[in-house]
Amino acid sequence: MFGYVKPYVPELKVSENEFYRATYCGLCRALGRKSRFLSFTLSYDFVFLAIVDMAVTPGLEVGLGKERCMAHPLHKRAYLKENASLDRSSTAAALLLYYNLLDDIADSKGAKRLFSKICLPKARRLRKKYMGDGALDKAISEKLAALNEAENDRASSVYVPAEIFGELLGEVFAAGHESEQSVSKCLYSLGKYVGRWIYITDALDDIESDRKSGSYNPFLVGGDDADPDFRRRIEEALTFELIGAEKAVDLIDIPDVGLKDIIYNIIYMGMPETAKKVISGENKNKKKKKGAHDSERSL
Repeated sequence: MFGYVKPYVPELKVSENEFYRATYCGLCRALGRKSRFLSFTLSYDFVFLAIVDMAVTPGLEVGLGKERCMAHPLHKRAYLKENASLDRSSTAAALLLYYNLLDDIADSKGAKRLFSKICLPKARRLRKKYMGDGALDKAISEKLAALNEAENDRASSVYVPAEIFGELLGEVFAAGHESEQSVSKCLYSLGKYVGRWIYITDALDDIESDRKSGSYNPFLVGGDDADPDFRRRIEEALTFELIGAEKAVDLIDIPDVGLKDIIYNIIYMGMPETAKKVISGENKNKKKKKGAHDSERSL
């Protein structure tokens, strides 16, 4: 479901693009420090989470390094050095991985189910190690349980599961900022709108593959795709979610202009561009699965 929240690179300044790429590589390293096993969870969405977190964390020291890595052995790549925001993003990835594997075991068959069962013990240990006080883990568990229930009940409206997934991502975005109520509230709202946007976009992107496999898709259950105005209405719905995300960001004081510009680029240009491709059927996210580092090279 992840991989849609990315920047529109042609409109990024060179310095902004370099910082984004460095954040991507820094998050990859942060995941690897927890476990090499986590590296395949790397996605644009968690990079966005890390950048938003950096933008609202006062006094955060951001340092750059340059080294070779397994993905890029020939040339040194700039990366963001370890900081609290990368740690929060990688922790969220570790917790979500555990529950995603549980979901795959329950709903998948064949090789995918077997692979998930093999990976689960490692993911369980990582969850236990990085769950902290357990508040975020509890929120993720409860929201995913509610989401599974809605999907198992074959909810005919996309807004039912999308709302739950939005609430889940709201909890993820607000985690670690509970002491600053105004910031936490804005982050929750931002995460909620982005989460709803992701769920609706993913459901539309998956509609043909789900039709063939018989998997749950709210647009197929409700027969929405038979409406001649279906894609126009989805475009309006996705625009509404982005307007909500924009309003949430506008309420957050972001002193770093560079970070603010990257966030606005993603919301105002990157996400609408992705939505446009999904709505038109041009999106390649599901037609050709890419590895994390393959995706990064496209930036």
